[in-house]
Amino acid sequence: MISQIPASPRRVLHVQSNADLYGASRMLLRWLKQVDRNRFEPLVVLQENGPLKDLIEKEHIEVILHPRMSVITRQAFKAWHILSFLRNYPFSVLFLWRLIRRRRIELVYSNTGVILSAALAARLAGVPHVWHMREWFQEFQTIWPAFSWYIRKFSCKIIAISRAVASQFEPPGSAVVVHDGISMDEFPVLRETMRKRFRSAYGLGEDFVVGCVGRIKLVRKGQEVLVQAAGLLKQRGRPIKALIVGAPFRGNESHLARLQEMARQLGIVENVVFTGELADTCPAYAGMDVFTLTSVQPEPLGDVVMEAMAMERPVIATNIGGPLDTVEPGKTGLLVAPGDPAALADAIEQLMGDPDLRLAMGKAGAERIRNQFSVVEMAQKLEQLFEEAIATR
Repeated sequence: MISQIPASPRRVLHVQSNADLYGASRMLLRWLKQVDRNRFEPLVVLQENGPLKDLIEKEHIEVILHPRMSVITRQAFKAWHILSFLRNYPFSVLFLWRLIRRRRIELVYSNTGVILSAALAARLAGVPHVWHMREWFQEFQTIWPAFSWYIRKFSCKIIAISRAVASQFEPPGSAVVVHDGISMDEFPVLRETMRKRFRSAYGLGEDFVVGCVGRIKLVRKGQEVLVQAAGLLKQRGRPIKALIVGAPFRGNESHLARLQEMARQLGIVENVVFTGELADTCPAYAGMDVFTLTSVQPEPLGDVVMEAMAMERPVIATNIGGPLDTVEPGKTGLLVAPGDPAALADAIEQLMGDPDLRLAMGKAGAERIRNQFSVVEMAQKLEQLFEEAIATR
């Protein structure tokens, strides 16, 4: 049961690393739009400036930039970069500790698992810390035992966005699963005009379009598998347009170049369309016939899968990680083995030949999002967990 509304809102410090508009950032924005301001008063700290800052401020929420925040990235642990990371850590803890004390913060909330300093700052300030885990860390087995201890040690609540993410923690039950949620109000109902405009803008014509949305990162996001599947389908005489929406993170620009070179080598340059980063991905979803999540490594949840389902797109996703929570095989989409272009091509070809199945899967997917992955339900669960955490102080 949620407790009675306090006499004054609880002051909660939200700490987020990047300020882009990908998964974790988009979910933070959705939460902040939904949170009961009579119950909680949010203050947000971001590591960098970006579109997320402007959108949060439009909600009349203060944003503070903290460039020296300690954030776990692959780049941070390369060569001399580790020295900068270690040097920033105590400064970041001190900065956040002072902010917590000065603003009389009652709860600190880390929106992703890659932020280190907020947890210790909260402990030193004597306020509870809630850590929202949105990452799959099992590829880092050498450091995971120490890092998972740190997470448990300095958090009174650990939230996991899927069963797969929760399963990383021992003992079982250490993390509570709260699926990300979205509002159907974000997604247009009348999509045909949007579809035609998008297809015209990117030269898609009447082709069968299979798309993916997300950071361009080979293996991790697996866009190369979609390109390879497109090559196989062309060999079979069933050509498609592979629509790749997104851009590489700074330092990973070579991943885009390698995808483009792969398309050239396969002779399908005209079959692969790169849109770059889009501020609004709804037109891209509308322009697709099928959405794919091609991650070769486990996707923690795959918010883009939920967005595609909300836009009534049938989904083909890899059968590991988060999609096991979101996709109902045979009803809202299909699941295939990761890193298997032939399996992906087979699934695409199955849906190409059955427009009625695609329509039925799209309708069922939207209904599943509406009933089981609502942003309202997500917000209610988070509010209850926040109140429980504050009560432990």
